[in-house]
Amino acid sequence: MTLLPAHLILVVAVWAAAAQAADGGIYTVVDGDVRVLRGTTWYRLVAGARAQDGDVVDVGEHAQVQLEAAGGGTLSAQGPALWDANGLVPPNGKAPVPVEVVVVRGWFKASVPAARRPLRMLLPTAAVDLADAIAVLHADAGLVEFFVESGAARVSLPVGRGKENPARTARAGEFWTRTGDRAFVTVGHSPSFVAAMPRQLRDALPSLASRFPIAPPPLAAGRDIEFAEAEPWLSGAARRVFVKRLTPRLADPAFRAGVNAHIAAYPEWDRMLHPEKYRPKPADQTNGNAGAAAGPPGSPGSGR
Repeated sequence: MTLLPAHLILVVAVWAAAAQAADGGIYTVVDGDVRVLRGTTWYRLVAGARAQDGDVVDVGEHAQVQLEAAGGGTLSAQGPALWDANGLVPPNGKAPVPVEVVVVRGWFKASVPAARRPLRMLLPTAAVDLADAIAVLHADAGLVEFFVESGAARVSLPVGRGKENPARTARAGEFWTRTGDRAFVTVGHSPSFVAAMPRQLRDALPSLASRFPIAPPPLAAGRDIEFAEAEPWLSGAARRVFVKRLTPRLADPAFRAGVNAHIAAYPEWDRMLHPEKYRPKPADQTNGNAGAAAGPPGSPGSGR
């Protein structure tokens, strides 16, 4: 057995601590078909993988994934679910910022202990902020609903251009639901919500991060994202971020064709794909030709 010199052990320990500090957390449960988008490429997600800012997580039917955020709480998602995570890496020397999860659809359970970074769930038609609280949330096209299991949540409704109405408080034991742009309805409980809730989300979320070694497992790369898969993000609140992120995909003919079919929605890409539309127009030749035909004063055809 080869032993490392003491100074190398210290270097390795410092490097490992720095690497761990840079992680956004650990995916501690991955059961079934779960993939993560990094850059423009899908990767097969496995337990023990480290989370990164900008991860888009696609959880397949009957699949489950659990994320334990660095310095934050725990989030479990039951498929089919689609979400994007930001603010995962704690800022050095700055006030704690919330972990922000943008939800397109799916069932989620969030547990945020006291003294941990808060969690902001950006659902399709509402924002739910959790600190020292546990909640089960469900979102789909035109529907947002959640139950506060313990603690309290702050609920805000968007009013456009990134602004929100003043937050309201959802307390433990309350069930909130909103359909479309209607007002939230609040009741003590909902038998239909409980009946539809995935079984895995009824129990307390386990803490498993300590079971995984420092070196994360490699992720197998799959194909690049297709236009239909990108649309929820290109039309969402963070569209500018995703337009920039996915610009390299314009090199793919199929992706480019999808963009061209909806080009009015992507003026940034319209300028890239059709630069001729934005070039300065040449000077009007009509007046010049007319002047040439008339000729200078005193010349034939000038009339003088």
